[in-house]
Amino acid sequence: MRIEPRRRYAALALVVLAALAVGCASVNHLREAQEAFNEAVTLETTLRFDAALAEGPTQAQLAQNTTVQNGYASALLSLDRLESRDVDRLKRDGLWGNVLALKALAQWRLGLTDDAQSTARELQQTGAGPVHPRDRALLLALPGLIRTDEAFAALQRVPAEPSPAQRAATLRNVQLLVADAGEAIDRGRGAVDPAHPVHVYLIQARLAALRNLQVAHERLGDGDARALPPERRAEVQRELKELKCHAERLGATPEIVTYWAGRFTLAPAPGAC
Repeated sequence: MRIEPRRRYAALALVVLAALAVGCASVNHLREAQEAFNEAVTLETTLRFDAALAEGPTQAQLAQNTTVQNGYASALLSLDRLESRDVDRLKRDGLWGNVLALKALAQWRLGLTDDAQSTARELQQTGAGPVHPRDRALLLALPGLIRTDEAFAALQRVPAEPSPAQRAATLRNVQLLVADAGEAIDRGRGAVDPAHPVHVYLIQARLAALRNLQVAHERLGDGDARALPPERRAEVQRELKELKCHAERLGATPEIVTYWAGRFTLAPAPGAC
């Protein structure tokens, strides 16, 4: 079963960092980084929706994927160009924590996972100043987002005809990665108000992890193990219901829930929000 990598967090544009109210010319690089990052996030989300409707990537989508990666790279380059006096000014203004958050998230989207985790640790260990609640939630969830990527990559490495030992080892690996991902994503969600819009993104991240687990069972399990365990199916349905409730409250398109329900062939858990 083939999964498009760009589909994993489909359906809602997430402008990850709030615009910072900075007007000094010395922080132009920061504003440029924000703009490049936000444009890349918006385009990437659009591509995921398009991919969900298409049988395979078109030439235009492949070109736009390059544009997305260039956007994240441009954001990172702008941050790397910050001079020492810019850093000092941002620290004085209480904005350095937001800079590190943006840097870590750009590194993650570029696949620089070791660098992203190192930047996130720097932020947590140095007390680099206040961080926007949404960005703090994403940073806490970042290890889980990376584990989800690792689970996906593990499935991509499975040969066409794996041995029984390979099947068992990969399935166990994915199970552990998905469990770790869920714990980290829950930590991120626990750091913000229950009504915060970032929950929509993080619920989808949790569903993406569970989708990797479902694919692992379908491809690598034997007998009854070829389907998600009942407790995991119930978890998916709870997440779908929560996604539905958040989306309705925010006025988001219903396709966001339809997309994920279709991926799992499961309906949201019954009951009122």
